[in-house]
Amino acid sequence: MLNGRAGTSAIPASDFPNEEMHDYQVLHTVPISQLPDLPNGCEAVAATMLLNWAGVDVSKEQIATELPKGPLPAIQEDGTWQGANPEDVFVGDPFDVGYGIYHKPIAQLLKRYLPGRIIDLTGSPLDKLLDTVKSGRPVLVWATEHMDPPVLRDEWVEPNGNIVDWYDPEHAMLLTGWDDDHAYMNDPMTGKQEIYNLWAFQTVWEAMGSQAITVAD
Repeated sequence: MLNGRAGTSAIPASDFPNEEMHDYQVLHTVPISQLPDLPNGCEAVAATMLLNWAGVDVSKEQIATELPKGPLPAIQEDGTWQGANPEDVFVGDPFDVGYGIYHKPIAQLLKRYLPGRIIDLTGSPLDKLLDTVKSGRPVLVWATEHMDPPVLRDEWVEPNGNIVDWYDPEHAMLLTGWDDDHAYMNDPMTGKQEIYNLWAFQTVWEAMGSQAITVAD
């Protein structure tokens, strides 16, 4: 999934005192922790936070249960390392041992709860995400824990014969605010709103495929 882009270099607006300053926060986004029940369920929890914000009364456990799932990578009789594809299903079990899941199947699940209102922003520039938050809507994003640089952890073959490259520490969060230097995230790992450097987020988010989902008005 890593696309190899280094991220757009930018100088924080705070370095220019005459520039207009920005600070936007989406209201009524309640953080939820993935622990202890969902040690590998950050995507399910981030999706739950997005649905809850949109007025859907659903639990993180229900969303995690409804995720499509596939097998963990394992050695086959022919010696190949084979497993499910996170582009299609959750690889493993969010309640136990697992890798994760990407934007397409998450968007499909969200559409069952909010038909016609789910917008997959994957591939958009960062400005699109910032404008979405500015308009008052949170964005489900894929990045890494602590915004650490993603590192190739495993490679395996998925059912259609394609190679899956899995980068750690993959992590999904809910982008709930931003200013000229920071991105504000409801982080499932801590169960709180965390503050990250905006440009570090941009670099990691782009490296993880610029995956993002939001809800239409």
